[in-house]
Amino acid sequence: MNAKLLSTVIFILLLINRTTFADQSKSVIAFEPTYLSIAVGESHSVNVRFLVPDIIPPDVFIEFLYDNQLKDTQDYINVLPNITFTQQTSIDQSRVIIIHALRNGHLVVTGQSPQINISSMYDFLLIDIARSNALNVLIQIVGWIYFVAWSISFYPQIILNFRRQSVIGLNFDFLALNLLGHSCYSIFNMCLYTSHDIQRQYYAKHSHGVLPVLLNDVLFSIHAVFACFITVGQCVFFERGKQRISYIARIIASILIVFLFISTIVAFTNHLSTLNLLYFYSYVKLVITTIKYLPQAWMNYKRKSTEGWSIGNILLDFTGGILSVLQMFLLAANYNDWSSIFGSPTKFTLGLFSVLFDIVFIVQHYILYRTNKFIVSRTSLSTSNADEYTPILRRQS
Repeated sequence: MNAKLLSTVIFILLLINRTTFADQSKSVIAFEPTYLSIAVGESHSVNVRFLVPDIIPPDVFIEFLYDNQLKDTQDYINVLPNITFTQQTSIDQSRVIIIHALRNGHLVVTGQSPQINISSMYDFLLIDIARSNALNVLIQIVGWIYFVAWSISFYPQIILNFRRQSVIGLNFDFLALNLLGHSCYSIFNMCLYTSHDIQRQYYAKHSHGVLPVLLNDVLFSIHAVFACFITVGQCVFFERGKQRISYIARIIASILIVFLFISTIVAFTNHLSTLNLLYFYSYVKLVITTIKYLPQAWMNYKRKSTEGWSIGNILLDFTGGILSVLQMFLLAANYNDWSSIFGSPTKFTLGLFSVLFDIVFIVQHYILYRTNKFIVSRTSLSTSNADEYTPILRRQS
């Protein structure tokens, strides 16, 4: 099944690359840089360049807009002076404006002109104004800590399996769903981060948005798939008893894979945008995240033991989840943007959901089954009535 999953992922990646299309730029003016992150009280220069001097009238007058309004009603920055471009070739077709931050928040600066049409979809300056640079540093530190915690959280389980030369106690349903979820997450991140055509589709839909995928997101997701395949290899070569992927997990995974396969074919025929296709992959990741922990928690309950299930994995995942949610609140407070949490709650809900399951595993390991001692029962595993729901370890007398 893992070979089929890998083949499907590779095939889908090839189809996605075939479904992207180039779109010509419609920019009239360019802000350099197009994105600015500063703190309250700071100033920064921005270059405004005119991109079509060959069709310029004698004079082009440009007035700046603040969130598509003539006045910055929230007083985020200073009032910007109007600028004028001329057709004289001896004059550089660029002007410098000074941005002075007055209040924390988000602001989009665009322009309008009576002489030429300027599209706010393509020609804009996105400004993030922080309350404090020190808080920004703290946010970065928290972000890297949870990134490292999540990245190395795969290895305690891998090391435990290697030391025991056994994967008994690790639920195969959890591993299969986890591999499928991280594969979808990798496809979403890689395509959105590397494809300029898909990025154009994203900005056409979220004209003033910031690309939600960073390099560390891509590296983490690829690394997660790699770590899952290492664990799959351990399941092949190490002692596993009668464990296998349950029929329920196979049905769920098959339904999700078929859904993605059909969606990719539809996108290949130009009846679905590549961006929406990638959103489907993210929705599959969302579904898997909400259910993938259930088989392992149920298995621990049936066995009355967490033997073979690494608590180090859970502690690191719990650390990463708590810090991820903390970073979201710090970002919201620093940029006065609480809608990033409550207006788009997907990431917050996923992080919170993972933390809740981590607490369940911690309670199982340290409280409910702390005094239970189990040994491998090869005899019971060899009986004809043993299946994946039969306890694979027994209480030591």
